[in-house]
Amino acid sequence: MSLKITTTPTTNEINEIYEGLLTHNLQYIQMEQYTPLAVFKEENGKKIGGITGDILGNWLRIRYLWVDKAYRGNNIGTELLQAMENTAKKKGAKYAEVDTFSFQALPFIKSRDLKFLAP
Repeated sequence: MSLKITTTPTTNEINEIYEGLLTHNLQYIQMEQYTPLAVFKEENGKKIGGITGDILGNWLRIRYLWVDKAYRGNNIGTELLQAMENTAKKKGAKYAEVDTFSFQALPFIKSRDLKFLAP
């Protein structure tokens, strides 16, 4: 047995940990309580934005939200977030979790009608 510390984990290594955790968690929740979810905005077959996350029980967990710099300010982020929220609500989500840094989408997220657990 060995302990490996790295500051450059590969995508495969990260996915291996994620899959292990998901397999463990699914022993305690019913599969129908877990739904991966993504919404993409495309132009001419190219992704110019997207939002990804999942629904676990009655929680929508937003993981990534991105809009290409050239398309920001055109309400694409709002469109993506609304589509994800609406889909999650239809699937039984009542709450949402989102994590962001102040230099990322904090002003955008704060402009939404959300309650914050931390500043």
